[in-house]
Amino acid sequence: MNFVGTGRRLAQGDVGDAARVLGVETAVLLAFLEVEAAGRGFDGKNRPKMLFEPHVFWRNLSGALRDRAAALGLAYKSWGAKPYPADSYPRLEQAVALAREPGLRSGSYGLPQILGENHRAAGFASAELMVLAMMQGEREQLLAMVVLLKDWGLDTLLRGRDFTLAANWADIARRYNGAGYAKNEYHTKLAAAYRKHKGGDPMNIPAPSTVTLRERMKGEAVRNLQADLVALGFDPGAVDGRFGPKTVAAVKTFQVAHGLTADGIVGPKTHAAIAKAVATMVADKTPPPPEWAGQKPQTLWGALGALFSWLFGRN
Repeated sequence: MNFVGTGRRLAQGDVGDAARVLGVETAVLLAFLEVEAAGRGFDGKNRPKMLFEPHVFWRNLSGALRDRAAALGLAYKSWGAKPYPADSYPRLEQAVALAREPGLRSGSYGLPQILGENHRAAGFASAELMVLAMMQGEREQLLAMVVLLKDWGLDTLLRGRDFTLAANWADIARRYNGAGYAKNEYHTKLAAAYRKHKGGDPMNIPAPSTVTLRERMKGEAVRNLQADLVALGFDPGAVDGRFGPKTVAAVKTFQVAHGLTADGIVGPKTHAAIAKAVATMVADKTPPPPEWAGQKPQTLWGALGALFSWLFGRN
């Protein structure tokens, strides 16, 4: 299993579709994605974005297998006992060779950074099936998050509140991030992101995503652009799907570095240059995704029901 997927990005309208399935405001889901997601669903080698958690591998093993994993430096009892490497895949591959399913359960994957242990809540009978689905594209990764949110009952918590207030995000952040959510101010960040997205912006991106992108546009195409810039080592600000001043500055910096006219507009030449740069990346430069708390999955049938509703409810 080499983990190399399609690298397929979100298409215009995918987030809106997901919001409708959940029955939440698009601004709520956009805020959730901005703060909770990894920003980019794939790394520079088109593998699902992944963080291997040795403390999760530890709790998925016992006896001689656990001892062997610990001796190899793949498993230890407490989170944060040792620093994480820039690329978690060598660890994952070693873990999978030692114990396939427990190894796959010990990684968090894709845009939503779903822990393999939570595969049932995301609608899959095994962690391996979840990983295979996430290799198909960011839309599939988003779908897994929708199913998981429904299974955990978070869809109900994401409705009917004043989400401009951080306090109204607290129980959501606690469920998704664990008890340490307040230390990292996830609830505050979610409220700030919601206020931004709720404010609206008059210029939506039409399909296809290769249309010229410029300041004040918004949508999945802008989000993909920002994620690519981050992966290439440029700073567009938040990966939030909104083409603001920091994204303009990052585009200009990229254009200067590649001998293009530095106008901050992403036309055909800049699109092509970014695509070429991403295709030739040796290593992904995106910051590592957030640590995952490792919540226990709930019912399989609720997750599968949400999955089928998504799959067969689309026109």
